[in-house]
This record gives sequence, structure tokens and C-alpha cells, in this order.
Amino acid sequence: MDCNTAKHDPSPSLIAGSQMIIPNNIPVRCSMKRNGIIAGYAVNTNQGLVRTYNEDRVAIVLSIVQPVNAVKPWPKCSFFGIYDGHGGSLCADYLRDNLHQFVIRDTEFPWNPKEALMNGFKKAEERFMALAIKEGKVIERSGSCAVVILIVGDMCYIANVGDSRAVLSV
Repeated sequence: MDCNTAKHDPSPSLIAGSQMIIPNNIPVRCSMKRNGIIAGYAVNTNQGLVRTYNEDRVAIVLSIVQPVNAVKPWPKCSFFGIYDGHGGSLCADYLRDNLHQFVIRDTEFPWNPKEALMNGFKKAEERFMALAIKEGKVIERSGSCAVVILIVGDMCYIANVGDSRAVLSV
């Protein structure tokens, strides 16, 4: 399927012939325009069978801008994240909006991407838990799996938490 023919079916039909169909309420996001070493990308999520809404979120940052105080030269950097929300979408929303920021603002980035990813994931968890627990009481119970791809120069780093996976094709 190319980006021009990628479609989604907003209807919640579950059975088509003898095959189970998983509802898909999020349009395919894709591009075949070259961006550095990225020749193209596509992302798609499905709401699953239990809920009537999709808790998944996606972050695509094709060109991470060099911070003002960063050491030069700055490599071409991109970030892709898919967040599989569980028990609500607040955690997946938080990760979509913040995880890449924690990674790229880490002192190890971009020269030690593996460490920056680990530090970014740790900081995101700490910050979200601070929002989810107030005065010893749990006020938010959602969670999220995550898979991210960080491209720095011509190197690709993939990190995941939970059962989310990515496919890389060359």
C-alpha cells in the first residue's frame, strides 16, 4: 500500500467473512518524501476490540532542531514514537507530547543516544508518576507501552517498553 492509497475503515465491523477485522479509527500517517537517511515512513494504530475509542498516540519529529546552547556540529536527527495506551489515553498523550523532549534535552544527546534514550524514558516515567499520584493517592491509572526510533546521523536506535514493536526495512 502506498501513501496515496492508504485508507482506514471508520466502521466498527468485527467480522468479514471468516476473518476477524480489528477496527481502525486513526488514518494511516505516511510520507514517501526523503528526509536524510529516511526514504519514507508509515504508521498505523488500531483501537482494538474492547473499546470504542483508540488510546494509541503517535509522535513524529522529522528534524530535531539544534538547541541554542548545543555543541556544533549538530547531526541530522529524527524521532518516531508510538504509544500504546492502556486503561485510558492520558499516559500515551503525555508520552507523545513529552518523551522526545526528555530525550533530546538530555545532556547525553546527541553524542550518546542510547544513554539519552534510557534517561529520557526514566524521566518521563518519573514525571508522569508525579502527575498520577498526588498526596499518596492515585489519581490517574492509565499506562502505555512505547516503541521509539531515534535516528542520529546515519545510525538508528530503537527502544521499547512493553509489547510494542517496530519494523525497519532497508
